Amino acid sequence: MTPACFFENDPSRALWRRAGAEGLGTALLLAAAVGGGLAAERSGAAPAIAALMIAASISGALVGLIVALGPVSGGHFNPLISALQWLAGERTGRCAAAYVAAQVVGALVGAVLAGELAPAATRSATAGSLPFGASEALAAFALMLVVFAVARGAPRSTGPFAVGAWLFAAILAFPSGSLANPAVAIAAMAASGPLALTSGAALAAVAAEALGALAALGVIASLGVRPAMVQP
Repeated sequence: MTPACFFENDPSRALWRRAGAEGLGTALLLAAAVGGGLAAERSGAAPAIAALMIAASISGALVGLIVALGPVSGGHFNPLISALQWLAGERTGRCAAAYVAAQVVGALVGAVLAGELAPAATRSATAGSLPFGASEALAAFALMLVVFAVARGAPRSTGPFAVGAWLFAAILAFPSGSLANPAVAIAAMAASGPLALTSGAALAAVAAEALGALAALGVIASLGVRPAMVQP
């Protein structure tokens, strides 16, 4: 029997699915990490506060992603883990190589993506812009990925913890503030303060969130995470 890592519950799953989960998870982790760093830089926070913002982005994202995608791939998101498992005889060389390649590519994609979203420096200044819409699409995609992956592949008691941890990171890291909820976007039209949105921006957010959510459902299906995998 092939040893499992963390929450990995089916080491015999097709390698492309498991490596794909590693690449996707690493991309989202880097998007949160780089986004958190950019947010700290924009805020002009003192170095200690900036370090806390970056740490919160990385750790929150990692918790959510490990719980969500761990049942598929083990939730490594780090070539050191995959390589050491291979050296310890706990993972084949082919599997480790696929994981490491996916992790490196995913990390590069996530870093570039976070940089592309950076022009949306503040939600109020850019609501309705392309970076704002892209940020909300990514926020909704990631949130729905975590929600459905946890609901279908991890113990249900971990759900609130994983979703909360991911949202904590995403709100810090994503320029739009990671609304990721059409009800929140619509209510923002009547809100005041930093949450307020114009009607046009709110509708754009809803459309972007819907597209991101549909993409997440497609990715979940492609990874083979089905309702039958729910744990008691």
